[in-house]
Amino acid sequence: MHRPGAAEKAARYALRLLKSTSFIFILSIFFGLAFPGTAKHTMPLITPALLIMMAFSLTEVRLDLKSICGATIRGSVLGLALNYCLLSGLILLLAWTLPEGALRNGFIVMAAAPPAVAVLPMTKLLNGDVRLSLYAESLSYLSSLVLMPAIIFVYTSQTGVRVGYLVQISLLMILLPAIASRYLRRLPLDSLLPINLGFFCVTYTVVGLNQGALWAEIGSVAWIALARTFAAGLMVIAASIALGIRREQAISYTLFGSYKNLGLAAAVALMLFGPEAGIPAAFCVLAESGFFLFLSIAIGRVILK
Repeated sequence: MHRPGAAEKAARYALRLLKSTSFIFILSIFFGLAFPGTAKHTMPLITPALLIMMAFSLTEVRLDLKSICGATIRGSVLGLALNYCLLSGLILLLAWTLPEGALRNGFIVMAAAPPAVAVLPMTKLLNGDVRLSLYAESLSYLSSLVLMPAIIFVYTSQTGVRVGYLVQISLLMILLPAIASRYLRRLPLDSLLPINLGFFCVTYTVVGLNQGALWAEIGSVAWIALARTFAAGLMVIAASIALGIRREQAISYTLFGSYKNLGLAAAVALMLFGPEAGIPAAFCVLAESGFFLFLSIAIGRVILK
């Protein structure tokens, strides 16, 4: 019987750590704060890293309209509305408490972004309605090809951003990975490792480029990050309880009402408005992580029993 040696055990442990999104997130924040100098060299890697990350993330998402319509179109539309009406609306409202500039534009890009792809694994972990989340996610990403450039243009057109450029970015950042994901899903690959490595690159670069500004802007941005995440999520929970929505569906709706694709938001904000525009995404990663921890503890014990 083969007994793994110390080196083999260490390799397995290291691989488990690399597959842990929480560990990668903490590591990227630490390196960004401790060693910010390298971030200017990793900045050109943000776009390819995000493309790889998005392509592998979308492998579980079905992107054909026929399957969406054949499933639960009402639930899919509601998931889309919660993300693009409730959450985006709240983000835009709170963004206007900031002076005009890169930070406000960073929140505008976040409002325009589709829901986090992580909604799917989080739905599984919280025992939500995976089928509902799957089809709502699919509809959201198809819709984001139009909604993302439209929202950014409407609220930032005075900055000189051209609508044609916004459409190009949306096609590059959403459509190209979506097409690539159709081929990647056929391969026997573990998608978690490339997703986490891409996540590390994007988060480290955003934090590293803004190391000084993160502390300077903590008072003006941190409360918005907490409010947009917790307020929107708790509103959905309260409405679900009041309307008697099934627990599994309520969990899915809560996630759509509180999570955005922050990797995409950070990369696009950086491309359009510079490094400072990525600060909101960095703070919101912390807020969304905290909200997931809250849901993990609260659901089934205090709320949505």
